[in-house]
Amino acid sequence: MQEVICPQDSPDVWSVIECGQLEVEGSTSLDLLLPNGFFVNVRCSVDFTLAMLKQELFIQAKKLPLFSLLLTPSDYIFFTIRTDGEREELYDESRSIFSLRLFVPLLCLVEPEGNREEKELTHDIGLAIGRPLTEIEVNLSSDEMSYRMDLYKVSEQAVSSRGVVGYSHYAFPEDVSSELDTDIPPQVKSKIQMADLYIELWYRSREDELANIDTNCVCVKIRKVIGVHASDAIANAIKELMQQHKLFIKEAASSFLLQIAGRRCFLTKDIRLTSFEYVRSSFENYRIPKFILRRKDIVMKDFTEPPPITKPGWVRAYESRLDRTDGVAVKECSLWKVDDNLKLRIHSASHLSILDFDKIYVKASLYHGIDLIANRESACVSPSNPRWSDGWIDFDVHLKDLAPSVQLCLSLVAVKQKKKEEYSGIGWVNIRLFDCDEKLIQGKFMLYLWPFPKYCTELLYPSGQVGSNDNHDTVRIEVEFEDYGCVEFPDIDSMCEYVEKLDAYGGKLRLQALSSPANSMKEFLDSLRFVDAEYLTDKQMEHLWEARELVAQYKPDLLPLIAHCPLIWTRRDEFSRLYELLKRWGKIQPETALMLLDCKYPDIRIREFAVDSLDNVLDNDRLQLYILPLIQVLKFEPYGSCALSRMLLKRALCNNRIGHILFWLLRAELGQLSEVGQDLTKIYKRFALMIEAYCRANYTHLNSMLRQVDMVVRLTNLSKIIKTMKDNECATKHLQKELASCVEIMQNMISPLDVSNSLGALNIELCKVIGSAKQPLRLAWTNPEPLARLHNETHQIIFKNGDDLRQDMLTLQVMRIMDALWKSQDYDLCLSIYEVLPMGRNVGMIYVVQNCSTLFEIQCAAKQLGSTFSMESGLINKYIRNYSENSKVYLEGVDRFTASCAGYCVATYVLGIKDRHQDNIMLAKDGRLFHIDFGHFLGHYKKKLGINRDRVPFVLTDHFLCVIAKGKSNFRDSHEYKKFKKLCTDAYIILHQRSKLFISLFSMLLCMGLPELQTREDIDFLKGTLCSDMDSALATTSFYKIFEEAFSGAWSTKTNWFFHSVKHL
Repeated sequence: MQEVICPQDSPDVWSVIECGQLEVEGSTSLDLLLPNGFFVNVRCSVDFTLAMLKQELFIQAKKLPLFSLLLTPSDYIFFTIRTDGEREELYDESRSIFSLRLFVPLLCLVEPEGNREEKELTHDIGLAIGRPLTEIEVNLSSDEMSYRMDLYKVSEQAVSSRGVVGYSHYAFPEDVSSELDTDIPPQVKSKIQMADLYIELWYRSREDELANIDTNCVCVKIRKVIGVHASDAIANAIKELMQQHKLFIKEAASSFLLQIAGRRCFLTKDIRLTSFEYVRSSFENYRIPKFILRRKDIVMKDFTEPPPITKPGWVRAYESRLDRTDGVAVKECSLWKVDDNLKLRIHSASHLSILDFDKIYVKASLYHGIDLIANRESACVSPSNPRWSDGWIDFDVHLKDLAPSVQLCLSLVAVKQKKKEEYSGIGWVNIRLFDCDEKLIQGKFMLYLWPFPKYCTELLYPSGQVGSNDNHDTVRIEVEFEDYGCVEFPDIDSMCEYVEKLDAYGGKLRLQALSSPANSMKEFLDSLRFVDAEYLTDKQMEHLWEARELVAQYKPDLLPLIAHCPLIWTRRDEFSRLYELLKRWGKIQPETALMLLDCKYPDIRIREFAVDSLDNVLDNDRLQLYILPLIQVLKFEPYGSCALSRMLLKRALCNNRIGHILFWLLRAELGQLSEVGQDLTKIYKRFALMIEAYCRANYTHLNSMLRQVDMVVRLTNLSKIIKTMKDNECATKHLQKELASCVEIMQNMISPLDVSNSLGALNIELCKVIGSAKQPLRLAWTNPEPLARLHNETHQIIFKNGDDLRQDMLTLQVMRIMDALWKSQDYDLCLSIYEVLPMGRNVGMIYVVQNCSTLFEIQCAAKQLGSTFSMESGLINKYIRNYSENSKVYLEGVDRFTASCAGYCVATYVLGIKDRHQDNIMLAKDGRLFHIDFGHFLGHYKKKLGINRDRVPFVLTDHFLCVIAKGKSNFRDSHEYKKFKKLCTDAYIILHQRSKLFISLFSMLLCMGLPELQTREDIDFLKGTLCSDMDSALATTSFYKIFEEAFSGAWSTKTNWFFHSVKHL
């Protein structure tokens, strides 16, 4: 072979016409080594990508022996030898042959290390999502690929930083505790002392604990509970066990921890026992908290350190591509150096299916959130030839003054020529003028339009999602923007420098904040507490903006008002000042942060500030309350890569309970989208990729999640078959037969509804089909946790197929937030908030609250079904008395009934829950009243023959008041009635004072797609019930009127109940 000498600065021999004829007129010959040992010579273009080369190689390999030994092409990657003699694996198959700069014309095909494990993981993640991951991968855009990589980086950071040892283990099930180790409220202390309440601690031997036997346990009662820490209670219990029960316990007290009897939940923090939610709630309800002593070394065997996250091939390919592009210099220009106006050219429209109109035109408006900045319209053209030639549309807005969150709202409008012209929107689309990297969009775009919602009467839809319709079989328009090269928005440092120059020229406004605000300014700022941002006057906006430094320091929760001022977002001087001020802005409340995540506040930096505030303020227990609305917010984030998606994923990976909730809610969203034909849309892929990131970083728990997914899939298919059976008894027998055939798969797992509940053996005899229209399945499992007999011996779950459970879940979640607010003010209103979890479109699970009956069942048991007005006033009181062992237990039951009745009166009124009757109000044997089945809320009532049957703000009948008054006939004049009215009012005012929180939550949920939560009128209903525009004194007066209206209208409730009873006759 002829010797070839290469220049020192070009050690490769790619361009040399030797070494196997590397390049001849744009093509090359390569030797390719297959994994089965065969060499294949392929001549191809130097522009061939590695993917194309692999495809050609497999075509040639089919002709050779031992082809059957090869795996699929996707199981292999190429590798080559670099000039330094090191092996280089080529993951990025979009690279061309020429770009490889091969040292020798040789490539080897190999199965990368960990490929089989990666394939198995990919398959399992696909099962978790409900669709093969490969189907999603092939449909990812470059922005979505960046989002996927962003999530992977978050996963890596979370996995490396999360707790993996001892109680700090991210999956350790810790009971909820108060934020501060404070003493208990006086009323709870009084209950403990009057009812002689105590704590039970149970002990068993090491041998029994290892064998999970709890029949030989010994119990001790700890009567000193006020001010006692968990460690003290354990030490006292050990001491009493050894002295009184003569047990020999060689372990020290420090080697034990407390587990709640019958629950997979532990108390580990060494704080007052009464600071734990379980203990305090038990005492509030006159219950005895029950624990079992567990040995730490045995418990912690279930919480081992997980393996590190493995880097998949697509990440290596992405990083390889980035490494190559990092060295390529791209000339970028700051937006503030472009001296021009925003301009747009409309080229054409197409895919117009209906042509029953005379003219069409394009409406183009510039918005910031829902605030109009500029409005333009194209010329009208014929729908038979929808092309425009009227040149550029100038918005008369300087590019320098564009905020990064400004969006262009476009719509195609049809015009009918009649006596009076009629206009109707054909379709709309919203696009951001800056991409996810804050680069100005330029050049030509084909935009696919969305149809207008039925309730929308405007010709634009600025509150709609950003981006083209994922369905490309729809009306489209082609538009063009001026091209200036690579133009990007200035970074925060540049803006801060700019603000410094402005301050140097105009004097520093910051001096205002050095002293407290004057009384007049304080009064002005205080007056804005109840003002909705949409109703600020121009004068108020200007005054507020002038006082921004004072607001940032003294009234930081007024940020939504400032961020909503249109005058800020049309001038770079103003929004630059706001960005600089955000670095010094004071702490805001969670409800303020949630408000800033509404679609009215599109600015990325404002939203990042809100997310950071939530991340800092909300601990894991409180964050769980807001996961549902935060997931909905992800739908109208302009890009997948955002602070909210990163925060949710990080917190989910650092806390198993949050991760469990996030996983199932995301999966339910995917089910909703798939059923309505929106699979593989931008939102679908956004949620699917978040599930992928969570599962990949949580691989050790993936098998547990897949078992739950498998159970849900099996139950869904089984319920479809059962729906075809008319006879309920036959349906139950079929259900039990099918469950028996897959019993091993359906038992011994974590409950999908609650990670603190373990599902043991499936109790097939208790499983049945409920005889109602949707034929839900009632399923029962044994409770395998120690001392389950002291809690619930079984876990019972209703599986529903055919009802949309999202509204029930939302209602109960909001009630859970109300309960948390009340408890933070030392009001335990004994709410029975059960778990509801949608798992797809019209599919989901409901946890069964045991030892309770509906009011209708109580009525039937008392044989009062056909009596006048349904049932006598004293029936419920008799029921509670009958289940009370003595007068002491009866009075405790009345206390629970009174508290729970107050809680549900206020909650159902505020949320506008309607259609209340005996079948959706339940009563537990211990006196707790609670509501179920929330099919109508926010004032949407059920009509009968066009008549509104719900005429009272909430249900408060004589039956309830009779219990509250402890059986007295003149209950209205009783002390108990007045006390109950005050309790309701106090509970209401607590919610009124946090009205912004609930308004923010429901505003965020407008995009959820619930039939009764779609418009701003629904939000206005909530504002009305909460008296959000009033101070506390006026709100109290308003609620007094509502309370009296409910009491005086009780006759209409009894009438409804009578007819409901007749229906069952």
